[in-house]
Amino acid sequence: MPDDMTVGDQIARLASGSDAPLAAGFWANGASEKTAMPHAALDARFEIGSVTKLFTGTLFAMMVEAGDVDPEAPVDDVTGCRLAWADRAPTLMELATHQSGLPNTAGALWWREAVVALGWSVKDPWRGVDADNYRSMLAVAARKARAGRRARYSSMGIGLLGDALAAAGGTAFDRLLAERLLIPLGMHRTGFDRPGEEPDVVTVGVNRKGRKVPYLRDHMPAAGMLASTVDDLIRFLRAALGDGPEAVVAGIRRAQTPVQKFGDIDIGCCWLVADNERGRVAFHNGGTWGSQAHLSVAHDRMRGAVLLSGTHRDLDSIGGKFVDRP
Repeated sequence: MPDDMTVGDQIARLASGSDAPLAAGFWANGASEKTAMPHAALDARFEIGSVTKLFTGTLFAMMVEAGDVDPEAPVDDVTGCRLAWADRAPTLMELATHQSGLPNTAGALWWREAVVALGWSVKDPWRGVDADNYRSMLAVAARKARAGRRARYSSMGIGLLGDALAAAGGTAFDRLLAERLLIPLGMHRTGFDRPGEEPDVVTVGVNRKGRKVPYLRDHMPAAGMLASTVDDLIRFLRAALGDGPEAVVAGIRRAQTPVQKFGDIDIGCCWLVADNERGRVAFHNGGTWGSQAHLSVAHDRMRGAVLLSGTHRDLDSIGGKFVDRP
């Protein structure tokens, strides 16, 4: 993609080839620029997949800052629910940095999720799985999980972290997240709901074959089930750049502090962190069965990018190039 293309040109090019909506917001020089295809998508809600993890990691860091949780506490001590771990229960920090030893998804659902992700099926992979079924799957996974070893990406681990934060906060995870983080930032259109009527209907994702797919509804909401808008996510990235309530800004700063190597990059509390000669970029991307999302910030350059799509597109290239500019 030529460097001299405007943001609008890049978004138009990325949107070509699919009717699925695409929306983006960029922050630089103290101002935002927003664009969408079609234009009405600027106000749309999208599933953001694993970008949800940034909110869970930030909430965790905020609760650590406030003294509400001990990051080194074993998760079983916090939840009050004992699992038969292979070695020992992971700490909350090990959950937040993908060192729990848990897999990304339950083994019993792996094939179901794979065929939907590849576009071979449009059935909900989580159909028929209730909370008790999932708890049994988690117990099976825990028996093989050895905490504290090499980081291994795990939505199950972040889902369990959300359960622990809810237990420590004495309320449901969705309410805790709203009270501590979303409401203080004015993010009133971000949540786990999937309403059936306007104005907050969530964009229905479209897979690589152009077929509509189910919403993501699972039993690990802290790992990937939020839906949001460009405007709401710009509020979040502005807080990540220091413009927000003090408790939120401090929480994001802690969450973005590298704790563990994660391949060629670092990881803080769910935030992925990359350093180069121009400075540090903190980011995460996400995808559901059809939708895709990207959020990245470069504090040194005071730049941030949010991209949301109703189908699978290469959002990371545009977002990464934007925040990496001088």
